[in-house]
Amino acid sequence: MTNDVKRNRTLEDSAVGLTDASGMETKLSTRRSRAPLLTVAQVAGMLQVSEAWVRDHSSRKNPRLERVKVGKLLRFRIEDVDDFLISGCQ
Repeated sequence: MTNDVKRNRTLEDSAVGLTDASGMETKLSTRRSRAPLLTVAQVAGMLQVSEAWVRDHSSRKNPRLERVKVGKLLRFRIEDVDDFLISGCQ
């Protein structure tokens, strides 16, 4: 690899927070885990409720269950489902 290509990769990685300008890896403490997102059906199964209940409680003005919108689809982080359970499901 030429020096220009190495420098460009380092700059690109730095821009997304993977490495700093010196090439050292940085911690991504502000990013969520890279665990796969859960579907409505998976969350409904975990909580033993209907899919309609999950949709209702995640699409309110003040949602009780945090979600990630992927286009028109609803997806959920496992951490958010755990937080919901820990908070007492209120």
